[in-house]
Amino acid sequence: MAALVLATTLLWAAGAQSKPGSKPVPEDRIAEVQILGLNETHGQLVPLSERNADGSRTAVGGAAALGTYLDREEAENPLRTLTVDSGDFMQGPAISSYFEGKSTVEVYNEIGVDSVAVGNHEFDWGRDALNQRIAEARFPFLANNIIEDATGKQPAGIAPYKVFKRDGLKIGVIGVGNPDTKNVTLPEATEGLSFLDLQKTATEVAGSVKELKAAKVETVVLTPHMGLETATEGPLADLLKALPAETADELDFALGGHIPLDITTEVNGVPVVQPLGNTRGYADATLTVDRRTGDVTKYAATSDRVLTDSVPPDPAVKAIVDRYQVELQAALGETVGESTTSILRGATRTVESEMGNFVADSMRTYYPEVDFAFQNAGGLRADIDQGPITLEEVYAVLPFNNTLVTMNLTGAQVEQVLEEGANSQYGTVQVSGLTWAYDADAPFGDRVTRVTLPDGTPIDPNATYKIATNNFMATGGDQFITLTKGTNTTDTQTNLVDTVVRYLELNSPVDPQVEGRLTVE
Repeated sequence: MAALVLATTLLWAAGAQSKPGSKPVPEDRIAEVQILGLNETHGQLVPLSERNADGSRTAVGGAAALGTYLDREEAENPLRTLTVDSGDFMQGPAISSYFEGKSTVEVYNEIGVDSVAVGNHEFDWGRDALNQRIAEARFPFLANNIIEDATGKQPAGIAPYKVFKRDGLKIGVIGVGNPDTKNVTLPEATEGLSFLDLQKTATEVAGSVKELKAAKVETVVLTPHMGLETATEGPLADLLKALPAETADELDFALGGHIPLDITTEVNGVPVVQPLGNTRGYADATLTVDRRTGDVTKYAATSDRVLTDSVPPDPAVKAIVDRYQVELQAALGETVGESTTSILRGATRTVESEMGNFVADSMRTYYPEVDFAFQNAGGLRADIDQGPITLEEVYAVLPFNNTLVTMNLTGAQVEQVLEEGANSQYGTVQVSGLTWAYDADAPFGDRVTRVTLPDGTPIDPNATYKIATNNFMATGGDQFITLTKGTNTTDTQTNLVDTVVRYLELNSPVDPQVEGRLTVE
């Protein structure tokens, strides 16, 4: 490893481990293949600032620094290095989302990324925009579990895997999409597509491995948009455990995706590295290959950090980022309000947050006849710093171009919406116009213990209330099924960004707080 790299979570740091049953291989037959892996990049082309334990801050990530790190890594093995991505690489801050991922594709082209898995957020701007990004990319988009309903085949532009040749070696990279994509995207964004469930995805992975082996590809890398929650648990662990033993034995490395937690482990005999997301880190795996047989005999893997100020920026990448920054400033540089405090999303998606209250209030008050507003925690993508608020910052919070939807619900239906948002797998719903409580020890679906109106009276289950939400939730996104059953449903076509801007015009400076709208009992 290069001296500049800060390595973390080193389960194999003591040195390369031999694969079980492998025999010593003569040095003249050995070749080392380097796999550099990115996870949950989310268009984070500019650096982030992380708070240290002593209160100081460290700049991390950013495309220009990442480019330098990856260049230096590749320089150590220039003939046999692949850089792969496990998906969700475009949607994120305004510098990527405002351009529908075009800026990030251009950066990836410059960095020399070799392949990307198709994550759920690749569909955020619809299939036409995704197809444009595919056409612009100099790397393949991979997912073997996405099916075009009309043909029963894979969508045009998305391949199940790609075979790369490096210094006489064949390396197969398999992509896997997120089986849960339909639940976390707008229906029209994935219309006409099916995403195979976990068991069928495992069957597809087994089939892809079999095809690669038939093509004499011995080194096989899996890049799923599925991740680990711990070293042994999570959707990726479930997938790897569902594979037939002979398939798992043929997989030489898996790159974790979808979850930006730093984990290095082994599941079902398959080495896995899941690096930090948002350009803050990358996986670095070295596979020792027997040139004669193509078998991987040893491996070593780490998850490394990108410390922005530890390296000079890659000049070509920096030029791309700077160009888009200038364009973005011209479009979204306007100051639209001010906050007397930082507006934060909370430590996790399971809590009431300042940002959730701020956005939900802007939705509820946009139309005076609205009683309550509901916003999914996963739809809030950034914090806002204390001080002047620019349009770019608002766009970073709400990058999906979601629109405001109003509908009528009974009080009983309102309570059911809260049931569906009481710390589900997607987080806890953010609210305006009511307070509520749930029992964390009760079974999901039977958790809500009380719902109270602003005057302190309980909600009337038989009364009709007008609510506001976003078009993602209104169509059942994040499993808010009750919102698909409202009456007098109207998509106002008002962008949520505009509701926040209007709220700031009327109320700036703002001071959102966690007010106790949610109580966990």
